[in-house]
Amino acid sequence: MIDRLSILCFAGTYALALAAELARLVVRAPIRWYVATGLTALAWLVQTAYLANLALKEPMAPVSSAFGSLMLLSWIVALIGLYLIVRSPRQMAVGVFVLPLVLGLVVGAGLFAPRQAGWLDRDRTIRLWGAVHGVFLTGGAVFTCVAFFAGLMYLAQMRRLKAKRPPRTGLALPSLEQSERINRGAIAVAFPLLTFGLLIGVILSLATRNGASLDPGASAHVIRWTDPKVLSALGMWLVFAVLLHARFRPAMRGRSMMMLTIVAFGFLVFTWVGVEALRLGTAHGAVAAREHDSASGGARTP
Repeated sequence: MIDRLSILCFAGTYALALAAELARLVVRAPIRWYVATGLTALAWLVQTAYLANLALKEPMAPVSSAFGSLMLLSWIVALIGLYLIVRSPRQMAVGVFVLPLVLGLVVGAGLFAPRQAGWLDRDRTIRLWGAVHGVFLTGGAVFTCVAFFAGLMYLAQMRRLKAKRPPRTGLALPSLEQSERINRGAIAVAFPLLTFGLLIGVILSLATRNGASLDPGASAHVIRWTDPKVLSALGMWLVFAVLLHARFRPAMRGRSMMMLTIVAFGFLVFTWVGVEALRLGTAHGAVAAREHDSASGGARTP
């Protein structure tokens, strides 16, 4: 109950910060920027305390579960967004694009709060590499999010320029060059992180298969190569490979690159949230869930 109240606390503060950002459409006083920035910083600090407490209870929790990973991802995206808000000119509406993403990640994490089973928890070695796997994928997801909201700002600015509309009061956006530079830089960082994360995941899957051959009872929990999470993660990686290739082909830059970024972000959301939300029968994390249940509830009477 306390955990849920803590999540509601900083999620609500992020929502208030977003409302303050949206208020730029009607409120032009400088105090609005300070309120929005202060609320964002406050929410981030409360979330930091929550994650620190979570890590003290279970050191690998922030990277070894869907709940912890989404919460960590939202925390990092909020930190990057806060940095951009502070460093950008105050008339730029960076928070309008960043805060909905942060709030969506926090709400998505809240959906998994009752089920905090780790991804892979067979032994200490697999737990260690499972954490490394989670760190790399989380880092790749962070920069995917950065590329995504940079792409949204690019498309919004391009639409305004094509319509020859003047910038709306209180809703200034970065130039097309600035948004494209952020997008390309984020992609260049996200691709190797996702690549290493997926390679480690493949190695862990092979190790789990070897363990299942020694323990026939665990064979039902082996991750198949056709597992929905595996296929969606591979799809996301392929889109990023195309995006990285597009950096060297001028014909694929601009709007095409931003649309591909949105597709990659869609794969990310489907991999992290959609597979489990749609109950597509993934075995990702099933081994840890089984061992967690047997350790915590095995002594209970039916």
